[in-house]
Amino acid sequence: MSSDHALLVQLLGKVKSGDMVLPSLPEVAIAVRELARQPDCALSDLASEISKDPALAARIVSLSNSAAFGGVSKSTSVIAAVTRLGLDRTRDLAVAAAMQQLFRSSRSMTWDLMDEIWRHNVEVASCACAVLACQQELGNLTGLSADTLLLAALIHNIGALPVLEEAETQPKLFAEREQLRRVTQLLKAPIGRTVLLEWGFEDEMVEVVHRWNDFSFQSPEVGYLDLVRLAAIYTREVVLADPFHSVLEMFVTKGVIPSLDLFGMETYFLTYNEIKASFDSGPGFRRTG
Repeated sequence: MSSDHALLVQLLGKVKSGDMVLPSLPEVAIAVRELARQPDCALSDLASEISKDPALAARIVSLSNSAAFGGVSKSTSVIAAVTRLGLDRTRDLAVAAAMQQLFRSSRSMTWDLMDEIWRHNVEVASCACAVLACQQELGNLTGLSADTLLLAALIHNIGALPVLEEAETQPKLFAEREQLRRVTQLLKAPIGRTVLLEWGFEDEMVEVVHRWNDFSFQSPEVGYLDLVRLAAIYTREVVLADPFHSVLEMFVTKGVIPSLDLFGMETYFLTYNEIKASFDSGPGFRRTG
């Protein structure tokens, strides 16, 4: 039995037994979700809760000004941003923006990998939302929501965190960085599913996290899974054996994009850059300890 396989069996056993430590939603995300569930929740109350976290507040204002979320005139305050976005969009964007708080590490091995994974998340989110903005400008995929897509993209690798936590608490389990990378890649889908079920997320989110890197699985209709998968390929988070353009053409055939010309649209570049800038600016990824 190879060392990788033995480690996989051991870690999967911990997941099944409930002994693996799963990440918790950031406190601000929990507070915003709980507040938004209340039938009498006022937008001003939601804005006040978000304003308790200055970094999150700045990110919400920035995202509200993005073309992906209908930004025309610029919001300059949290209450203006929340009023523009509405309750549901603000809730999802706040949870999405708070995800960065989970990607922290105190050890050099996991620090580098967490940084790499978070950067992939931001690239995929920026690309996926830019594709959706172009499609909706063309009158397509109007039933999909940019804020839900942003959240799906930013958590599509959430299953990596418990594995990296194991590496922090039990560094002797992992012989070297590349082994940790391999094991994380293999386990992040099933563990991600467990994390989202623990958090009480919707089935469509669970499907994205569990299935986005399983190319044998195809949803019957174009949805968030397809957009996250396309963005992961286009940004080279995933490199497949087939020629790059032939892989992208499969998404044209399914209707995820009308043609590869979409990536040359002005809306694509505008939206991609706005969303990426929202996560690149202000307090970012931090090492702990």
